[in-house]
Amino acid sequence: MSDLAMKILQWQASGDVGVSSATMASIALGLDKPIYGSHFGAPHDPSDMLRCMKLVEAIPEIRNHFPAISSRVPAFKGIIDGWDDLVFVMNRECVGPRWSAPDAYKMIQQLRADDEHRRVIKFA
Repeated sequence: MSDLAMKILQWQASGDVGVSSATMASIALGLDKPIYGSHFGAPHDPSDMLRCMKLVEAIPEIRNHFPAISSRVPAFKGIIDGWDDLVFVMNRECVGPRWSAPDAYKMIQQLRADDEHRRVIKFA
């Protein structure tokens, strides 16, 4: 078992895993299917993003796989391209026991840029 696989197993055992963070870990391992959930996906909100940030903090070499993650999950591309700026906003807003992160939420939605068609009803 590779060093990365061992680290991901240890991280997964932490219990703070969601679809988006598991997507990152699965793609970093070269898997075709996610290790958690039924699909690959990018963060939808600050809680999802925090789990991704914790994964990268625990296993920094996940960053080496950002290009593959962006390629496999188009909704992740903007988030990865804006990773450092988004992490800065998250670190500013997600503090204390009752944090609120409206700027981070808005930024995530803008960076994803994939759900716009779902919010607009189009008639032929």
